[in-house]
Amino acid sequence: MGVLNIPDYLSQIGAPNPLQFDEQYVRQEMKELATELREVEAQIAALKAMIHGLSVIYGPGIADDNVLQFVRPEPRTNKRGLTPACLTVLKYAERPYAVSEICARVNELNPELLLRHSKPMASVMSVLRSMERQGQVVRGYEGGRSVWRLPEPPSTQGEPSATERECFQ
Repeated sequence: MGVLNIPDYLSQIGAPNPLQFDEQYVRQEMKELATELREVEAQIAALKAMIHGLSVIYGPGIADDNVLQFVRPEPRTNKRGLTPACLTVLKYAERPYAVSEICARVNELNPELLLRHSKPMASVMSVLRSMERQGQVVRGYEGGRSVWRLPEPPSTQGEPSATERECFQ
């Protein structure tokens, strides 16, 4: 007879295996702990914000320097300005541009803007999609690829809209 592993040995002597876990129990326990962790993290964030806010209002004398260093907000690492840069590129575009063309024009305008982005085209695409949701740009398709442009300004000539006809009757 060879060496038995623990579960086999326990089954031979008729003892329950303490190493088997009830999957539903483990999932429930993990879910509860994750919820508890989120609550504790939210309390820590609120406490840090409160201490930092009080130090801004009443001065750094309210807490030890180590505490203030710990609660000080982290400086922004991302460079701001990608949205206005994309809008500027599209404002002066003579035709709708693809994402790669917008990236190239943004690089011409401000080379440092996309420097820290690991995937500049993905960043520009995210900005364009966000602006599309806000109605600032319009997405079209040319040759199987997405192209972007500013929306057409509302026409002041031609057929009035249904609302305008209603208002001026």
